[in-house]
Amino acid sequence: MARDIDALLARWGSEGRAGYEKAQQVCSFREFLRKLKDRPYGLSRNAPQYILDMMNHFGTRRVPCRGETVNRFRVFDAPFGRRLEQPLMGQEEPVRELHQALQNLVNEGRADRILHLHGPNGSAKSLIVALLMRGCEEYSRLPEGAQYSFHWVFPLEVERRLGFGGDPAGKPGEGPTDSYAHLPSESMQARLPCDFHDSPLLLVPPERRMALLEEWAARAPEEEKSRFMASEYLLEGEPCPRCREVYDALLTEAGGDDAEVLRHVQVRRVFFSRRYRKGAVVVSPQDSPDAGARQVTIDSSISMLPKSLSHLNILQLFGDLVDANNGILEFSDFLTRTPELNKYLLAATERGEVGLSSANVYLNSVLFATSNERHLDAFKETPDFASFKGRMILVAVPYLLEVSKEEALYEPILGRIGRMNHVAPHVAAMAALWAVLTRVNKPDPAEYPEAVRDLIGGLDPLDKVLLYDGRTLLPDSGRGPQSLTLLREHLASLREEYLDTPLYEGRYGASPREMREILYDAAARRPTRCLTPPLLFEELRTFIKDRSLYLFLQIQPADAYHDAEKAVEAVEGRYRMILTREVLAGMALAPEGEYEKVFERYLVHVRAHLRQEKIPISSTGRWEEPSEALMSQVEEYLGVEGDPRRHREDILARAAAHSLEHGDEPLDVPVLYAESIERLMRGFHERARDRIREVGHDLLALDEPEGKALPEERRRAAESFLSNLTEHFGYCSRCAAEAVSYYMAGGN
Repeated sequence: MARDIDALLARWGSEGRAGYEKAQQVCSFREFLRKLKDRPYGLSRNAPQYILDMMNHFGTRRVPCRGETVNRFRVFDAPFGRRLEQPLMGQEEPVRELHQALQNLVNEGRADRILHLHGPNGSAKSLIVALLMRGCEEYSRLPEGAQYSFHWVFPLEVERRLGFGGDPAGKPGEGPTDSYAHLPSESMQARLPCDFHDSPLLLVPPERRMALLEEWAARAPEEEKSRFMASEYLLEGEPCPRCREVYDALLTEAGGDDAEVLRHVQVRRVFFSRRYRKGAVVVSPQDSPDAGARQVTIDSSISMLPKSLSHLNILQLFGDLVDANNGILEFSDFLTRTPELNKYLLAATERGEVGLSSANVYLNSVLFATSNERHLDAFKETPDFASFKGRMILVAVPYLLEVSKEEALYEPILGRIGRMNHVAPHVAAMAALWAVLTRVNKPDPAEYPEAVRDLIGGLDPLDKVLLYDGRTLLPDSGRGPQSLTLLREHLASLREEYLDTPLYEGRYGASPREMREILYDAAARRPTRCLTPPLLFEELRTFIKDRSLYLFLQIQPADAYHDAEKAVEAVEGRYRMILTREVLAGMALAPEGEYEKVFERYLVHVRAHLRQEKIPISSTGRWEEPSEALMSQVEEYLGVEGDPRRHREDILARAAAHSLEHGDEPLDVPVLYAESIERLMRGFHERARDRIREVGHDLLALDEPEGKALPEERRRAAESFLSNLTEHFGYCSRCAAEAVSYYMAGGN
């Protein structure tokens, strides 16, 4: 056992040394210049450039977003290899706006505005910033994300007299550089870190600095050359007050020899860390300043400085702005802070510096603020808002408006509930649907072309939500395929109707935090039973009774919009549709996917019938006339009345229009004819109603005394039904019975 542990520790030590050497975490100033020559852009980036490069490093992927396909930055998927890290669900639109804001700061050469994320409580504002910080942590550990700061190092006097401290990385024939950067600790008299984590570049005077960088950038590889952009931080930046004091004192002692001063510089790799407040800091609302300086001359480490520095009034910088320099600082709940404490940020963001008691210090950070809408509305009424508005980039972060993305938020919650209670299928989907229904706004038909005003005015919340989520509308909405095409053509207008208005879509509605409590409370209603959609519906109706507790329940409904009770009814209707499919498939009356296959066969026969062609029969290899019996039966289920020819022509016209629009792209029958397939299912269901009720009653009786008296054939059918529900749809025997009972109680 002891040998195993010794071997383990030895392996860890070996791996740690290898990683340390590979990262070159400590080097001399001369070695740093070599790195800078190879990477003039990478090692001279300001904070906005660094964050933007980090986002681009993790890459993007194409995702659906309310009817269009957009790029999603992968950093918000939390691809960091830790199980407990929470990804950002959705929010591609505010993130895209945020990315553009960062790009604007890069183009301007300075971070002269605060990126202010505002939205309702629980809309993931702070999570966006947290994932940016986390991305910077990971990026800073990679070669392409390497950043450096420095310490001042002072050797023991005897070491200095003997000329120790040669740079081991110097090339043969160059002679010693006499850098003290690699001296062992026992040979050092003192070490002073740069409190501000400044880049070693700031030790080079600005005029030399820019000439050097421009020369090296011109000769660098194309990627470095094309991306190099001089920021204000590089053009005007100076060392922090402590480092300036030390630099000037050493320069005086060296008689103006800069090279002698730089011998005392030990360059160190910098790694971001939110936990340890290194380049990533969150400021909670508090009545205290965010930066300061204090005298530390009497500190024991300072007393070890060489005599030539003993006269200096050396200060230590501290505070949130100091810890976050070169990175990200978030002011959480920004507008709950005392307003007077925020006024210094007006100058800090505009000039890129903050005034301390002894000096002004240059900032190289991106400042974020988060606040909820109620505080922002109140702030807009104050005289100070005009001053702050010009120094802020406001980015709205609404609640999600896509059911599939909202549903993903609840999976971790239901996973925890599932440790104690079985969770029935569709709980997450039904909870997500209700939440999103409470968030969408009623469109104003007057804002749309006259040709579609009636169509837009007839949209109910469920229609709008289904459109946003890329799903088809309900078959009984009374809209034909042309109407659906028109709605999709105007989907961009629907998305943008409330954009940049105080009542933007997703500002009001049930928050994810409230939904979490609803799910937990629903599970607690029957702690020994499954958490099912019917149980969720009960909890939702209880939740909305006291309208005084939640602002979104106090909004005056417009038709069915912002009507929480009607939203529950709409969700229940959607759930019954899902149950219909599962019941028919579970009874083997219509296996999953069978309606699509039937409709595809129908489409083949209709096409051949209208074109007066024959169709091949695969079983016989012969060509036969299209089946009028098959077409008539499908049309009976579809509810087609009168002469079926017009209906058949409309069906075929839709396929032709799709081919004209999409060329050789295969026809996606389940998507293009989704509402017809849904009507087909309902028609079949109506004709199988008696059989459904019989098998459903038999399933509910299986565990009852009357179940033992069932004829063998009926008992086998009920057991097969139960088995299919549990094996293919995720039910257990208890919640399957509850689902069937709920389904039959609805008049089915």
